[in-house]
Amino acid sequence: MKNKLIKLNLILLVSLFACTSNNVKNSSSSISNSETSENNEITKKENPNIYLAGDSTVKTYQENQFIGGWGQYLDYFLDDNVKVYNCSNGGRSSRSFINEGRLYDNEGASYTFSENNGNSIGDVIEAGDFLLIQFGHNDDDTKLNDYSTLYDRMVPLGTPDENGIYPVNEATKVPTDHLPDLYVENVDSTSKALSEIAKYGSSYYAYDSGGTYKWYLKQYIDFAREKKAIPVLVTPVPRVKFSSDGKEIIGGPGLHGENFAYVQAVRQLAQEEDCLLIDLFKDVKDILETATSKYANYLMALKPNSLTGTWPLDYDKTYNNPSLGCTGIEATHYNKYGAFITAAKVAEAIKSDESIHKNEYFYFRDKVKTSPKEYIDPSNFISKTVVNNIESLFKICNVKNSNRVYKDPLEVVEMINKLQESGEVTNENYLTYQTQCQEIRDAYNSLNVDDQDKVTNIAILEQYEAKVAEFIEANRPKPTSKTIIRFDDLNLSTISETLTYDNFKIVGNDSHTITYKATKATFNYNLEQYDFLGGLSLGGSASFNSYRYVEFTTSSNCTITVAAQSSSNSEDRKLSLVNSSSVTTPVHSFDANSSLSVTSFENAPASTYQIGSTNKGVYLFAIIIEYFD
Repeated sequence: MKNKLIKLNLILLVSLFACTSNNVKNSSSSISNSETSENNEITKKENPNIYLAGDSTVKTYQENQFIGGWGQYLDYFLDDNVKVYNCSNGGRSSRSFINEGRLYDNEGASYTFSENNGNSIGDVIEAGDFLLIQFGHNDDDTKLNDYSTLYDRMVPLGTPDENGIYPVNEATKVPTDHLPDLYVENVDSTSKALSEIAKYGSSYYAYDSGGTYKWYLKQYIDFAREKKAIPVLVTPVPRVKFSSDGKEIIGGPGLHGENFAYVQAVRQLAQEEDCLLIDLFKDVKDILETATSKYANYLMALKPNSLTGTWPLDYDKTYNNPSLGCTGIEATHYNKYGAFITAAKVAEAIKSDESIHKNEYFYFRDKVKTSPKEYIDPSNFISKTVVNNIESLFKICNVKNSNRVYKDPLEVVEMINKLQESGEVTNENYLTYQTQCQEIRDAYNSLNVDDQDKVTNIAILEQYEAKVAEFIEANRPKPTSKTIIRFDDLNLSTISETLTYDNFKIVGNDSHTITYKATKATFNYNLEQYDFLGGLSLGGSASFNSYRYVEFTTSSNCTITVAAQSSSNSEDRKLSLVNSSSVTTPVHSFDANSSLSVTSFENAPASTYQIGSTNKGVYLFAIIIEYFD
């Protein structure tokens, strides 16, 4: 059977790849292919299954997690006659997904997984089913500063020709006792890597085995067609990195490459192989740029990904709140709202072309399921105007919630009026007022950001909060002893080993160095001024008990205060504090914003602590340890 041309919106695609010889028609849809060859026959199936092969941006997460993958929500937009099987998992690339036996069984492999009931896709996919393929985040090797992922994840693009077309170079399997030279040269230990790849069987596709990104993706296309199933390439969703004006998502090393090279390669392969394409990158980029950098963060997951709660209220409370375990904002993974609207864009692409409704390829009833409120209610941090602008981008799928209710700002106005009527703050009642002020502040923060300026008497609350703070400071116990860890009086430059001092040590190594930066800093803390000539640039990628951290020991309960600063204007830069005996779970995090941040951890128990950062460009100026009787 000869396939007809599925019309789609390839205006941008044609402009990017006008050098290719394929002829592509234009339409208003974002799912596409060019004229399919005679031998790529498709078996129609009235009740098709959709199998998803992808990474952590596609995978299914626990329902109570703030993070979401678009694959777990896709079936909300499709009729009951279509079933979605999400075989995706985090950290997988187009190469490792095959090596692990997730696409098809690998002889001699001992790798196990829970997705798809432990079956490979090849064990269950049938003629007329669909295979949606989205990889790229873990394939991206354009930022080779973390070689630890090179043995199992990364996939090279290869060198493009004079027309910018990336090659389809075939890979050859190598024995599983082989590791790429780049890995061996840049990673201290190889035992973990060798242990992991041994699960692949006697041989595997290594990073340096000749294969390029487009070749690995082509394996999925060829595999689906051999099964008489329909392959659909999906461009990877964007990483959230904006231009300096906050309006445009940009590419670069680690951001799908310069000019989004990995995304371009997927589009090229779709043309070359006459394969259906969902240009999800473009669709989601439009959503993020509609939100702008001011609001796009509120479509993203929180760090760490294990944070849980009721959406969206607990998400709002946890956002940027270290006391609730939040250490930052994701730039890769989406929260429930972001994942849900991404799934809607995938569904729109599937349902958008008229030939689909005419039973050209497969049968979908023209129906969209009702959107569940708990998935689509966005954070109150997102402007209602921005939400409306984002949701206006959807033409077919329903992502709107007409019953969305926002807290009335007049209620907060009345709370502040009652506070003012209750009298003055004194040394006898300041703790009561502290509780009242916090209740009002919580109510104010729970308003949608568009409504906060309607609280015209917010200055009164701020005056009460300031007065309460004065009494808290006046009644604050004075420390009986104090230790200040500073680095500007040490003879430091580049630290590539462990340096031990009287009451702390700095830990680096040859491949994970810490440097001293002569950057002046001044701050006031507890009515005392502190001046510094410089601090430690921790370099990011802290691995506690291994490298890039400062360690110190406290003798009893104390307050730990940290002065730190970021070289970036990002608001998610943090320093993590861990207990040296349990380094996987931070006990606290300290701010490191573009302006000097001074934040404290009160009632810290006696312990040996380590402090470090996962972000580059974070300067640690001082650690102040105060003891009280």
